[in-house]
Amino acid sequence: MKRTTLTRVATVALVLISVATMGFQCSSPNITSGKLYLQQYQQSKNQEKLDKALEAFTKETQEKPNSAEGWYWLGHVYAEKKQYKKLQESWEKAQSLGGKTSEEINSYRIAYWGQAFNFGANTMQKAQLKKDKDLYGDAADAFQAAIKLQPDSSAKYNAYVYLAYAMMGMERTDDALAPLQEQIKRNPSAQAYSALGQLLTIEAGNLKKDGKEEASNSKYAEAIDLLNRATADFPENGDLNNDLLNAYIAANRVTEAVSKFTTYADRNPKDMTAQYAAGTALLQVSKFEDAAKYLEAAVKLEAENTSALYNLAVAYLRWGISLRDNSETNDPNASQADYKSIVSKAVPYIQTLVKIQPDNASNWDLAGKVYATAGMTKEAGEAYKQADDLRK
Repeated sequence: MKRTTLTRVATVALVLISVATMGFQCSSPNITSGKLYLQQYQQSKNQEKLDKALEAFTKETQEKPNSAEGWYWLGHVYAEKKQYKKLQESWEKAQSLGGKTSEEINSYRIAYWGQAFNFGANTMQKAQLKKDKDLYGDAADAFQAAIKLQPDSSAKYNAYVYLAYAMMGMERTDDALAPLQEQIKRNPSAQAYSALGQLLTIEAGNLKKDGKEEASNSKYAEAIDLLNRATADFPENGDLNNDLLNAYIAANRVTEAVSKFTTYADRNPKDMTAQYAAGTALLQVSKFEDAAKYLEAAVKLEAENTSALYNLAVAYLRWGISLRDNSETNDPNASQADYKSIVSKAVPYIQTLVKIQPDNASNWDLAGKVYATAGMTKEAGEAYKQADDLRK
């Protein structure tokens, strides 16, 4: 089963803001000096000035915990420091205390939401490249802040999905479920459906390994129901079709869904994933000739797709073996076709596969079986040796 990956997180257009115009009348000494330092920082970008502002506003909130103005300005400093979780927490505190700061916060909310979202997006990309849990944590904090600042705008731009991806990057899979469910509730997206469907399928598989058969079947049913709804909402999304196929296979329920996948493939002859899903479903129910037809179509659309190449080779191999076995049992309905000629059709595909993935022992094992069944004894021996060498 494929795991959810995030190749790119789109950023949003920012509204440029400035808090350089500040009034200094009728404020406490801490607020007055903090504003001055913040203004000096915005003019000079001198980090020391920003630290001084932080110190002044922090002192204000420590001395006067109910100072809505102190918490409001502290939020601005955290925004400049790109500490968006602390920004959101400070403003939440300020708004709980009331006063005119609520109006001022609302005037800056969209701009800071955009900053938090974009910081999360850029940090997420860095986290993926470096596989760094701390960076995933920073991205999660930013997306959480963005969501609290602007829940609907965040849903529009898939922030709940990106938060879930950050949680997965931190290996907090259970925590990833809620934001995906919230994304689907607020603004359904194919990415949200796909990620949640995969997580539910993985959870079902883990329950099955633990011997919890009834709970596993229930969770598989939940995943399949979700992904069926997803393919109805996004009928042209091939990835969701594959996710649904994976769920049916894992649940050992492919038989009931074969017609669904073949119908979809017939409606979408230029969709590689649709052809692959139909062929793979047919392969699972031992309809090898039909499976080969769809998998051939998939390979024609994407010549170096390793999954399609592998399954196509398997389809021809099993098709040929089934003809051979039927002939050996003298079944009057058995085909009289030369089974070796069928298996031989797998040869060019398996050769392409091992060329693309020469270090994959499973590919060489399959090559050995294809060659041996087709009567290519020398090639079979070489393939099996290659597989053994790779496992050493």
